[in-house]
Amino acid sequence: MKLDNLQQAIERASAKTHIREFEVAGQMLTFPRLSIAAQGAFEGAVQTAQRAAKITPLFTLAATRNKAAMTMATVLERAKRAMDKLRVKEGKPQTMADMAEAKEWAQKLQTEVMDQFQPYADRIFSGITREWMLWAIAASMRAQYGENITYNMEDGAGEAQEIAAPINSALVDTLFSDEQGGKLENVFLWVVGLAEQTQSGEATVGPGMSIEDIAKETIGDAENSERGQDSE
Repeated sequence: MKLDNLQQAIERASAKTHIREFEVAGQMLTFPRLSIAAQGAFEGAVQTAQRAAKITPLFTLAATRNKAAMTMATVLERAKRAMDKLRVKEGKPQTMADMAEAKEWAQKLQTEVMDQFQPYADRIFSGITREWMLWAIAASMRAQYGENITYNMEDGAGEAQEIAAPINSALVDTLFSDEQGGKLENVFLWVVGLAEQTQSGEATVGPGMSIEDIAKETIGDAENSERGQDSE
């Protein structure tokens, strides 16, 4: 490879942004995907704990990622066929009439995908405990916000007290304590590279789109989904 090609490759890789925002505790927080080194540290920590507990086979992100990608591709195809059949049953045309209908069916498709994927997810990610999810998310937050965070909290007298705390598993546990609907799991899967998460407002659906078009825009096709699982 010529030097200028290498320079261009480095520049392009450095310019890529692998971050997503999730609403947590009523605020939009930024979560970078863990670097390859950080993913390796996570994998190693899980394996160390598994060896101590005599658990086999040992967890690897690569194997889990491949299982998840292949399963999601299968689930997505089933979900698209289910939505197409439902539209035929309801006497609707192949394409969306307007923006409202496109958004409605995008939501239906995403719900169908998650409903079908959940039983598989329970098996694919069965070896990953909440403890490890908190560990990985804390590592992501430290990369974004630093090792420590300072915030204000009222004391018993109603006075604001400044509190400095490390960004660790305990802090993440507090942040996600009231979250429902698998939010912790979704953020975890994103930060360790086991799933893609469409950026809020990024997907655009509208009139004239088919279920296939909506799937590619909001979830991704099978080929892109598999590529999206690669470590970044």
